[in-house]
Amino acid sequence: MLYRLCAALFLSLWMVSGAGAAEVIRDYHADIVVEPDATLEVIETITVNAEGDQIRRGIFRDFPLYAQDENGLRRKVDFELLSVERDGQPEPYHTESIAGGIRIYAGSADVLLEPGIYTYTITYRTGRQIRYFDDHDELYWNVTGNGWMFPIEQASATVGLPEGAEPTRTAVFTGAVGSSETEARVVPGSGGLEFETTRPLGPQEGLTIVLAFDKGLVAAPSASDSFWWTLRDNINSIISVGGFIIVFAFYLRAWIAVGRDPAKGVIVPRWDAPDGISPALVNYVDNKGFSGAGWTALSASALDLAVKGYVELDDLDKSIVIRRTGKPLKDKLPVGQAVLMDEIGQTGESLTIDKENGERVKKLGESFRSAIEKEHADKYYRANSGYIFVGIAMSVAFFISLLVFGTLDDDAVALMIIPSFFAIFFGVFSVGFGKAMQRNRPLIVRIITILVLAFFGFIGLSVFALIVASILFDMSASGQLHVILAIGGIILVNLLFLYLMGAPTPLGRRLMDGIEGLRIYLTLAEKDRMNMAGAPTMSPAHFEKLLPFAVALGVEKPWSQAFENWLASAAVGAAAAENYQPGWYHGSNRFGFADRIGGFSSSMASTIASTIPTPPPSSSSSSSGFSGGFSGGGGGGGGGGGW
Repeated sequence: MLYRLCAALFLSLWMVSGAGAAEVIRDYHADIVVEPDATLEVIETITVNAEGDQIRRGIFRDFPLYAQDENGLRRKVDFELLSVERDGQPEPYHTESIAGGIRIYAGSADVLLEPGIYTYTITYRTGRQIRYFDDHDELYWNVTGNGWMFPIEQASATVGLPEGAEPTRTAVFTGAVGSSETEARVVPGSGGLEFETTRPLGPQEGLTIVLAFDKGLVAAPSASDSFWWTLRDNINSIISVGGFIIVFAFYLRAWIAVGRDPAKGVIVPRWDAPDGISPALVNYVDNKGFSGAGWTALSASALDLAVKGYVELDDLDKSIVIRRTGKPLKDKLPVGQAVLMDEIGQTGESLTIDKENGERVKKLGESFRSAIEKEHADKYYRANSGYIFVGIAMSVAFFISLLVFGTLDDDAVALMIIPSFFAIFFGVFSVGFGKAMQRNRPLIVRIITILVLAFFGFIGLSVFALIVASILFDMSASGQLHVILAIGGIILVNLLFLYLMGAPTPLGRRLMDGIEGLRIYLTLAEKDRMNMAGAPTMSPAHFEKLLPFAVALGVEKPWSQAFENWLASAAVGAAAAENYQPGWYHGSNRFGFADRIGGFSSSMASTIASTIPTPPPSSSSSSSGFSGGFSGGGGGGGGGGGW
C-alpha cells in the first residue's frame, strides 16, 4: 500500500509539473500470438517521450532467458529477436548478455535523438513459455516487465490463441514484483483476449496477465523434448552437484582403502626417542611431514649438535651464530645434521643466521629437508599423492565442463569467488583445528569434527555472504545458489582430503606411539616423573640430552621449566639455578633460565624463518497463475531504460 501511495504521489507531481518535460512511456502495448507449436510471437510497441536526459540515443529492453515452469523449477526459455523498428522504420540495434537474460539496445551510438515522441517496435519469438497442468494449459505472462526506469501511462496487451479459441479463465495483476493488485481489466467484449491498465504504472511496476485454455490447443512437449530440456535446464546442477558427489565419493572410498591410520598402540611414557631416531626425524614423523616449513626440525638439529659438543651457539639480538668446535666426529651423523655440519664448515668456521645470509639459509633449509625426505620417503608416512592428483584432476574437469557446457552468467561466475574463499578458509582452519586437537582423542572423532566444522561453517557463511552480495550488487544467481555452493564444496573436499588422505605406515605408527610417550614424559610434572619406575634422575646432562627433542615436539618450555624448578630446589640451591650456563650456549639474556634457554629454543625457528628473503610480489514452489499469482510472475518480464 505504501508503495502504491508513493507511486501515485510521484505521478501526481509529474502531471502537475508538466508532462511534456518528463521522460515517460506514453503507451506500452504487446501483441502476443500463441502458436500451435506452443511458441509465442510477440510484438511490443513502446511509445516514449524523450527529453535527452536518459533517452539520448534510444531505449534498451531487458528480456529474461529463464522462467519457472508449472512445478516451480527454473527453465531456460528460447528467444529469437526478429526485428527492431522506430516510427515504422528499421532501427539499428545491438544486444549484450546480462545476468539471466539479454539486453536489446535500440538506436545507434553515433546518433543523438531530438527531444520528442518516438514509437519503438520490438518483435521476437520465444518458446517454453506455456505451463501445462492436469486440467488446463496456461499462459502466465509479464507483459511489460517490472524493471522499467520510467513511469508507464498506459499498458495493454492483446492475445491471439490458435484456431480462434478463447480462454476459459483470465486474471490480471499490476504493481511491483510480488504485488497481487488488480488495477487493470479485461477489455469488455474481447472474450478475455485483451487487457488494459486502469491507472498509470510507476517505475518498477508492471502488468502481468494469466490465461487458461483447453488442453490440446497447443502442442505439449514430447518425452524426448522433456528429457533434453530437463538436461539443458539442469546442466549446471548436474555438473556441479554431481561433480561434488562424485569427487567426495572418490575421496571417501580412497580414504577407506589407503588413508585410514593404523590402530594406535598402547602409549607409555618414555625418556628416549624410539629406535634412537634424531630430533629432526621426531619432528618429521610426529607431524607427518615437517612443521614450520622444516625450521623447527633444523633448530632441533642445531641444538642436538650443540649438546653433543660439535657446535656452539651464540644468541645475539637479531641473529644466531652456529660455530664449529674442534671435537671430532665419532659416529655417522643423521642425514639432516650432516647437511648442517657441511654448511657450517671446519673447526672455527661458522654459519650466521641473519638477513644478510638469507639466501644461504634458504638453500640450507631446502637441502636439509630434501635429505631427510629422500632418505625416509614412504618409510614412516604415505601421502597417497596419486589419489590426491586424481581427485584434483577430476575437480578441474568438472570446473572446465561447467564453464564450457554450463549456462552460468558472468555474475554467477563472479559470485563463485565467495564460496571459494570460504572453502579455502574453512579447509585450512578445520585442518589446523584438527591438528591442534588433543592427541588422545580418537581418530574418528577428530575426522568427524573436522568435516562437520568445515562443511557447516562453509555453508553457513557462504550463504550469508552470497545473499549480502546479491542484495548489495544486484548479482542474483537466478536460482543457482546450490550450484555456486557445490563448486565451493568441491574445493573444500580437496583441501580436507589433502590432509586426511595421508596415513602412517605400520612402522610410522609404532614410532608415533613412542614419540607420544616421549612427549608425555617431557610434559609431566616433576613429582609424577619421579614416581615413574626406572626414570632417570633429573640432571643438566639429562635435561640437555632431551632438550632438542622437546624443541622438535614444541614442548621445550615445560621441559625447561621443570629443569629450572629442579635447579632451584633445596637440594641444589637457588644459586645454581641463577649461575647455570651450558658450555655450548652464549647469550646475553638476563632473565630466568626458562627464558634464557627455553625461550631461545622456541624462538630459534622463527628467527631462522625471518631471515628468508620475501618472494616477489533457488526457486520456490510454483503453481497456476490463478492461485498465488502476482505482478512480475510467469514468463516474459524484464524491463528497460534509456541510453
